[in-house]
Amino acid sequence: MNGPGRLRRTRAGFPASACPSGPRFPLPPAPTGRVLRSARLTFRTSSESTAGPADSHSIVPVTGAWTESAVTHNTRPTLSTSVLGTITAASAVSTDHSAGLGATALDGALGPVTSLAVTGSGTDSLRIRSSEATAACRPQLVLTFGDE
Repeated sequence: MNGPGRLRRTRAGFPASACPSGPRFPLPPAPTGRVLRSARLTFRTSSESTAGPADSHSIVPVTGAWTESAVTHNTRPTLSTSVLGTITAASAVSTDHSAGLGATALDGALGPVTSLAVTGSGTDSLRIRSSEATAACRPQLVLTFGDE
């Protein structure tokens, strides 16, 4: 795991029992009279030749508390079993990708900072650019609100 808004080189091609990586995002409360209609995670794969997996990867909420300075494999936070979205067809390197997320599931998390984990059960890796990359390459959580 990495700190707030950070997603360094993410390796998600391993069982969820390993230490998955994922970004943290501050989630704003819904504007008055509005509800969350859609959500998606946008990201860019790294330029490494192994950055784009053939396998799919799940995006799940992190349910346990953690801090960047203290997290290790042995102290990793717990993950929800609820899958918010799935990353598929992200096999091209240095390419922008997007994965839709369940707006209904995220709606209850609006307001605080939320961490997401990217997990996989396949044998290959998903390597995503981090928040330390240029602004155009950073992972983003895109939320769309609409009338109630």
